[in-house]
Amino acid sequence: MVVLSASICTRGGKPLLSRQFRDISRDRITSLLSNFPSLISNSSNQHTSIEDENVRYVYQPLEEFYIVLITNKTSNILQDIDTLHLFASTISTLLRQIDEKEIFENSFDIIDAFDEIINMGYKENLTLSQVQTFLEMDSHEEKIQEIIERNKELEATEERKRRAKEIQRREMANKTSGGNVGGPGNFQFKAQQQSFQPTYQPTTIVDSNHQESKSSFNNRPRGGGLQLGKKTTKPTTNTAAEPLLSNQPVFNRPTPPSSQPPKSASPSPSIQQQKVPNNGILITINETINAKLTRDGSVSSSDLKGTLQLRINEQSLSNCKILLKIDEKSDKKNLKPHPNVDRSIFTKDHVLTVKDKSKTFPFNDQGLNILMWKSNGKNEDLTLIPIVVTAWVNIDENSIAQVTLEYELTSEFIESHPNEDFKIENVKILIPVLNDEIQLQENEVISYDVIEQGTVFNIGSITTQEPSGSFEFSIPVESEDQLFPLELQFDINQQNVLENDISLGGISIIDVVSNDNDEKSLPFNLHSNIISENYIVN
Repeated sequence: MVVLSASICTRGGKPLLSRQFRDISRDRITSLLSNFPSLISNSSNQHTSIEDENVRYVYQPLEEFYIVLITNKTSNILQDIDTLHLFASTISTLLRQIDEKEIFENSFDIIDAFDEIINMGYKENLTLSQVQTFLEMDSHEEKIQEIIERNKELEATEERKRRAKEIQRREMANKTSGGNVGGPGNFQFKAQQQSFQPTYQPTTIVDSNHQESKSSFNNRPRGGGLQLGKKTTKPTTNTAAEPLLSNQPVFNRPTPPSSQPPKSASPSPSIQQQKVPNNGILITINETINAKLTRDGSVSSSDLKGTLQLRINEQSLSNCKILLKIDEKSDKKNLKPHPNVDRSIFTKDHVLTVKDKSKTFPFNDQGLNILMWKSNGKNEDLTLIPIVVTAWVNIDENSIAQVTLEYELTSEFIESHPNEDFKIENVKILIPVLNDEIQLQENEVISYDVIEQGTVFNIGSITTQEPSGSFEFSIPVESEDQLFPLELQFDINQQNVLENDISLGGISIIDVVSNDNDEKSLPFNLHSNIISENYIVN
């Protein structure tokens, strides 16, 4: 099989994105794609492939567009179709919605994915999860160089701040020596200066458009939580030991228990890669949330991506089917079963089973994503939102902000998780202000860390029995906007989930039964993982 080109084009044959795998000119590809719609309109066959005098087109509709593979006429059509399905699945995972703007914004990622799938016109033996893994890999050398450059900027910034404070201290000493030395006003001011004298020399990246604390969010190892209300000490910087992550939240996520040790010190594995014990059939529902909230507790936008992963380690259990319950509020158009799953049965009865009845699900104890979904929440829609945060800010005449942060689980989220022991863990809130003069009011639950991106408040866990809470702190700022945007991080890792627990995407498991006998229930474990990816309060 030789794939000459892979393209995304409009219904009229206008190419939006195209990748050539052989030496073919751009004009030639444009000409071939412009002839493609007329070939379809003149053809009476019902297949998703068509030929002209020189090449074969293998295509698949993608909402208002086409994914088109141009191959030679002697290629294996079955392999072409399999390759086309992998292209379609990869594009669907890279795009939140299918439109021209989204395609152009993610064009380089799509081209990179094309290059992973096809090499010199021939398909690589890859799965969708392997393609995603390859696309997420980072350059260690590049990250090391970025860290070195960043530390140079940090050192220059700290030197400037130190000199500014030294000049201010000298000016105050001159005023004190030349004025009313014994006056109560001078003594009080001097005492106040000493009480706020920093013991922590933070390292931060300078942003010319915002305050110094707004840096690119990268994971960074830290020590344990500080004592309440205490100031931190200057952390030692070990450049070589810093994890080299990209497109990840600022906070470190604890790695759930795994049956296999980590293979390297590279970034934390994704949910799909985390290995948990499997007693036969293991179903894992993985969901990732992105949200933009306002500081008064309302919702601007939200979206969710989810997968249902199946792992089987016994051949006797592989001939099974999964009975689902899909919430009425879910958008069923955004549910996408695996190509090897019988789509007609899934659409009609919400049952996941293999399309080819002579085959079974794999039983090699490897995770297989057999269902994907995504949802987009509208303005003020709390369906996909587990937590809302309300910020109360008052700035006094001395530019000291008194801040109260109130957090609360939404009623929609509590209703969809009736388990009384349910809780959200590792809840943390980052404010993008790096200042050692922060004062946290005494709180038995909340602690804070000062890291290079700002101040992280460690809330711990929130349960449905105590779904809300708040804490107060004071910090010097020039304006309220310096405290925003806040970023939230949380993890929801449930093991042995109840069958009536509904995921944020509206998916719940009723039962797993044998394909040979619908009344024979098979033993299975159900896990659920939900993480916040880009959860912002502005």
